[in-house]
Amino acid sequence: MFTFAINWYNAERRYILAKFFFWLTLIILFCIYLGYPLLISILAVFFRESHKIDEDYLPEVTLLVPAYNEADVIADKIANIFNLDYPKGKFNAVILVDQSTDRTEEIVRSLVKDNLSMWVQSPRQGKTAALNYFAAKAKGEIIIFSDANSMYQPDAIGKLVRHFKNQSIGLVCGDLKFITSDTLVSLGESFYWSYEKFLKKKESALHQLLVVNGSIYAIRKKLFSSVAFDLADDFVLPMRISAAGYGLIYEPEAINREKVSTTARDQFQRKVRITAQGIKASFSMLGVIFKSSAVRIMEFFMHKFLRWFAFVPIILMFIANCFLLDLILYRIIFLLQVIFYFFALLGYIFQRNGRYVKIFFVPFYFTLVNFACFRGFLDFLFSKNKAMWEKAGSTR
Repeated sequence: MFTFAINWYNAERRYILAKFFFWLTLIILFCIYLGYPLLISILAVFFRESHKIDEDYLPEVTLLVPAYNEADVIADKIANIFNLDYPKGKFNAVILVDQSTDRTEEIVRSLVKDNLSMWVQSPRQGKTAALNYFAAKAKGEIIIFSDANSMYQPDAIGKLVRHFKNQSIGLVCGDLKFITSDTLVSLGESFYWSYEKFLKKKESALHQLLVVNGSIYAIRKKLFSSVAFDLADDFVLPMRISAAGYGLIYEPEAINREKVSTTARDQFQRKVRITAQGIKASFSMLGVIFKSSAVRIMEFFMHKFLRWFAFVPIILMFIANCFLLDLILYRIIFLLQVIFYFFALLGYIFQRNGRYVKIFFVPFYFTLVNFACFRGFLDFLFSKNKAMWEKAGSTR
């Protein structure tokens, strides 16, 4: 009888604990994917910031384009630069060649003219090292950061800089549009960016844009400061600029086009790298983050930090659900989870075999991204994130 009572007590305690973790993790996941968009939308309505745009404001700018083994796209990028509609006397572009082993340097050297120049970094040290060195030497008031595979609309520069007439604005981020193909990865990435653009617009309404597109954003030159080689400039600089009291906004009319990653491997490796760098940057910048406004801290915690670690409540919710199959509600939720991850597995199998089944793209991409975050966290723990990374071949 005593043994039965002990077993009953332990079983009851396990049930209560499982129930607690199930609902706690469900609430956390709701906050990450639905609660934050709702909250930032409400804040954007009641605390919207505004500033004047001056179409005639044309400061001197420098466009920086890091390039490592970009022979496949660099000629197109240079043609795109020459096609930009901005006064030639106020525009400079520099291709920062990071000791490439292909024909990148040769191609750039043959095309350099007028306000386009080249600087070669030797030995290879990575993108951030090149930006650190040359940003301080850039001409003009505004620095614009780009990538070799990023193709700007002709009016993109003007759309970015028109906001800087207002001295309270420190950073302007442009819009990234993907050239997609019929793969689950590209469809998933396009869906993800639609969600991100919604958040960008709401955060921008508060002049508190959190995440910028590294291939098209502009800052005041005086606000640039060196970034550690193994961290991402497009994460660190916005945090510093916000902490300094400047506004950060999103300009959807400054359009940049890129090919989206078409392979699961490329997308997975990219997400792993971004997560590892982001987590490392966050811990190294805690002082900067907590000097920011309350809204900014909330954005960071809900938009980034919780999302990086969403794999924790996802796993705990599934495990807790396994102990709660006595009620029909929990059985239904458990069955939905099993179906969801089964669809993700099927999506992976079809993707590997070059087949495209639209119904699988959300489960597949969601699982891919969260597994990449888990792997990125492990890379952060074991210091496997590197200052130099390889480009995704499918985006070229």
